[in-house]
Amino acid sequence: MQPLFDSPNAEAVQEICMIAPTEQLARKARDIIEKRGNPIDVFVCNGTRDGPDSVASPEDIVHLVLSLQQRGAKLFLSRKGTQQVVENALEIQVVGLNNTLTDYMKMILERQVGSGLIAFFSYGALSDEVMLMCEMLHIRAKNYTFTSPEDSYDAVTAAMADDATYGIGGAWTSVAAAAGGLPHAILENSSESIVNALDVALQIRAIQREEAVKQRQLKTRMEMYQAVLNATHDAIISVNEQGTVQVVNPVAERIIGKSALELLGHPIEEVLPNTKLPEVLRTGRPQTNQIMQFGKTLTNTNRLPILVDSDVRGVVATFQDIRQLQTTEQKIRLKLHEKGLVAKYAFADILGASPAILSTIQIAKSYAMSSAAVLIHGETGVGKELFAQSIHSGSSRRNGPFVALNCAAVANNLLESELFGYEEGAFTGASRGGREGLFELAHGGTIFLDEIGEISVETQVALLRVLQEKEIRRVGGSRVIPVDVRVITATNRDLIEEILKKRFREDLYYRLNVLDLEIPPLRERGRDVEILGLHFFKKLSGSTASELHKRFLEILHQVGQYDWYGNIRELQNFAERVYILLKNRAETFDIMTEMMRRRSLAPAAQPGPGKNDEHERQAIAAALTAFPNSVEEAARSLGCSRQTLWRKMKKFGLSR
Repeated sequence: MQPLFDSPNAEAVQEICMIAPTEQLARKARDIIEKRGNPIDVFVCNGTRDGPDSVASPEDIVHLVLSLQQRGAKLFLSRKGTQQVVENALEIQVVGLNNTLTDYMKMILERQVGSGLIAFFSYGALSDEVMLMCEMLHIRAKNYTFTSPEDSYDAVTAAMADDATYGIGGAWTSVAAAAGGLPHAILENSSESIVNALDVALQIRAIQREEAVKQRQLKTRMEMYQAVLNATHDAIISVNEQGTVQVVNPVAERIIGKSALELLGHPIEEVLPNTKLPEVLRTGRPQTNQIMQFGKTLTNTNRLPILVDSDVRGVVATFQDIRQLQTTEQKIRLKLHEKGLVAKYAFADILGASPAILSTIQIAKSYAMSSAAVLIHGETGVGKELFAQSIHSGSSRRNGPFVALNCAAVANNLLESELFGYEEGAFTGASRGGREGLFELAHGGTIFLDEIGEISVETQVALLRVLQEKEIRRVGGSRVIPVDVRVITATNRDLIEEILKKRFREDLYYRLNVLDLEIPPLRERGRDVEILGLHFFKKLSGSTASELHKRFLEILHQVGQYDWYGNIRELQNFAERVYILLKNRAETFDIMTEMMRRRSLAPAAQPGPGKNDEHERQAIAAALTAFPNSVEEAARSLGCSRQTLWRKMKKFGLSR
C-alpha cells in the first residue's frame, strides 16, 4: 500500500504549508514559489488507499495537517473543500485558493464541452460573474454545490438528472462523476489565484509573528514583576515550586487581612486554604478571571504559573477588589460617554442571513483578533462604521475609546489639527492651552477615519508618519507624544485609481490596507432587504403591530428587484416614510412611483466604488429632477445627507 501523502520524513517544515489535491497543482505552486523565493512547502494529499488517483478522505487531510503542525507548520493554504475540512475539525487557520473568472472561462474554452448543459460543482455557491459570463457567451450552465465528499455524489446525481453533459469541479466530484459516467474535468487554479493566496498567507503569517513577539514581551514583563511589586494597585502573592509563600505585597496584606510575616515562608494551604495555587503549580495551566472571597472582600483573581525554561517554578496570583474595579470602570465609562468616545455596536447588531454578509462578518471577526490596520471598502450607506465599531468591540481594545471622524466633513485646512491637536497660539482662534487631537483621545483604543480618500496629500504625509512612528506632534508644537491606536479606515473610492492619478500616496495605502474588508451592497444580499426593512419598521411601529408589518412587507415586495442605491440608509428612510404614510392612512402610490422612476432613470446595477462617476452623476441628476424644490428630499431619496449631496453636486457641476 502506498503512503497517504508525500510527507516522507519527520524533518521540520516551513511555517506556511500548502496542501494540494493533485500533483499538477502542486507542481505549478512549487514553480511559482521557487521563482518568488517564498518560504513555503507544498504537499500532496490524494489518499492512495484505492490507487494513485483516489481522493483523500477528510481523515487523510486532518492526519496530514496534524503531522505537519507537529513539524513546525503554523499556517496552511488549500482549495476550498480541504479548507473547510481542516477548519471544521481543527482550530487551525487556512487560507483558501479562490478560483477566478478566468480559470472557469479558460477551462470551458480549452475543452470540448459540447453544447449541452455544463455542471459547475463547487464547495459553496459560485460568484455571480461566472454564471453571468456563461449567459453572455450563450453557454448553458448550472451550479451544483456540496459540503462534503458524500454530498458530492448527490450533486453529481442532480446534475445528471438535469441531463448535464459535462462537469467541472474538484477532486471529490471527479470520483462521483466517474462513478456515474459523467465526463468531468478538475478545475485547476491559475497562477494568479495561487499568487494571490500566497500573498495573503505571507501577510497573515507576518501578523502572527508580530503578535507572538508581543506575547513574549508580555511574558518577560510578568517574570520581572517584582521590580514593580509595591507600585501596583493589585494584590499579589507568589509561591515557589514547593508551594511556600515567597512574595506578598501591601495591597494583598490589606485584602487578605494578614501581615506578610504571617504568610511568608509558610505553605500556602496552611495560611490561605482554597486559593487553588497548588492546582496551578501541579498542572502548569493558568486560571484567569476567577472569583474568590477573602473575608468580606470579593476579588477577581488570576493565577499564573512562573515558567523557567518551560518548567513550572512557582505561581503568581493577582487579586483585584471587584467593588473598586466596578467603581473605576464606571468612572472611565462615564468619561468616555461624556465625550462620545465609545462603540455602540457589536457583531450581534449586524443583521442579515445572506451568504455575502455572513462571510463578511466572519472575516471581520478574524480581523478583530489582530491589531493591524483595516481598510473597509463599500458603497455609501452599507454600514462601514457599523463594521468598524464591531471590530473594535470584538477586539482586545474593547474597553478603550472608539473615536470616529468623517474626513470629508472637515475642511482640509482644519483636518490636521482635528487629528493631531494643536498648541496654544498655533493659529488665530486656537483655544487657550491648546487642544488634544483625536489620536490622543483614541490612545489605547481605535480610531475610525471614514472617507479616507478625501484627505489632502499634505495630511496624508502627516498621517503616514503617525502610522510609522506611533507618535504625534501637535500643530504648532515640538513635543512628541507617543500613541497606541489601532487605525480603521473606510472609503467608497477606488484608492488604486486614486494612486494612479497621484491623488493618494501609495506608501500610505499599504500602511492602511494591511487587512482589507469589502462590505457587500444591499442589492447583493437577497432576503436581507426584508430582514432589515422589517427591523427598521418594527422600531417605529412597535413589535405588536402585526397588520402594519404585513402591509409593509406587501409594499416592500411590490418594490421588487429595486437596487437600493443608498443601501441600508435608503432602506431605513424607506421604512420610515412607509410607516408615516400607513400610520396616517395615506396612499403609498407616490413613494412607489418615485422608486419606479429612479429604477428607470438609473443603471441596472450601481457600479463599484470609484469605478464610474457617470453612474453616480446620473443618479443625482434623477433625484434632483424628481424633487426640484427640495435638496433635502433629494438627498433623502439617495440615502445621503444634504451636505454630502451639495458636495457631490459641486463635484459634478450640477445645480437645482
